[in-house]
Amino acid sequence: MSTAPAPREILEAWLAGSYVRADGQPVAGRAWDEDTVYRYTTALAEWPVYPPGQPPYDQAWFAYIGNRVWQFTADDIRAWADRLTNQDGTAMSDAARARAASAVRSFYTHCEDALGATSSVPAKAPKLLSRDQMEALRSAADGYRGPMPERARLAVYLTLAGLRPGQAIGLALLQIQRHDQNAPTWRLPAKNDSASAVAAPVPIPLPVVWALDDYLPVRTWKPPHSSETTGPVLVSRLGRGLDRVTFPKLIRAVAATHPFLTEDAAALVPDAIARSPAPFPT
Repeated sequence: MSTAPAPREILEAWLAGSYVRADGQPVAGRAWDEDTVYRYTTALAEWPVYPPGQPPYDQAWFAYIGNRVWQFTADDIRAWADRLTNQDGTAMSDAARARAASAVRSFYTHCEDALGATSSVPAKAPKLLSRDQMEALRSAADGYRGPMPERARLAVYLTLAGLRPGQAIGLALLQIQRHDQNAPTWRLPAKNDSASAVAAPVPIPLPVVWALDDYLPVRTWKPPHSSETTGPVLVSRLGRGLDRVTFPKLIRAVAATHPFLTEDAAALVPDAIARSPAPFPT
């Protein structure tokens, strides 16, 4: 039986710029400025002391979520952010609440990418999909008729090809090399948050190339976030790159359209899909 990691210890090591990844590799992470360390610590672990006369109230995320720290939902984060107040008891501004919620999401992104801990299965790799489930997900992507179907199909195909969520949403057009149409390659974003930006060029599975070719003519690029030849591959209607909240929702929406996956769609983890047997050659 696995032991859930101590969130406060993870946070302190992360903000200190030194932690150990899930594979046991020590990492010298980013250098944090004092203001950011204070903001993240405040939002997640330790609220400043209230002035005299004010009722004691710990608004930090860890105190709010308690023993559900590894079983939270997006609704939990929204509910927590909505109730935040300033030290004088007045309602916190929308921008301040958004920054606090962003700090919480960034912490869990770090836990998932660097430590292998997710909100549903702490310190343990998510359950992989069977070959039948992977084939069903590919079929669902091919037949998807929801919003922006070409984008949804490519997002699923990238995941089926083994790209983890951070790699899929971080993939830029300039990292795709099409000089040799018979053997296109891509330089994928690194799988961890170390200083290495991209890995060596590797072949793109042909089914992914075809899905990419179907998507690019309808890609909704818009300056200043993206252009026809630059920016993230997967973009929103406003031309911005997809985020880590939207991406899994998109994958699950596609999966929910297939009868073989309907019951499991809501619990699908893109990272688990990426680690499962690909339904096409790599």
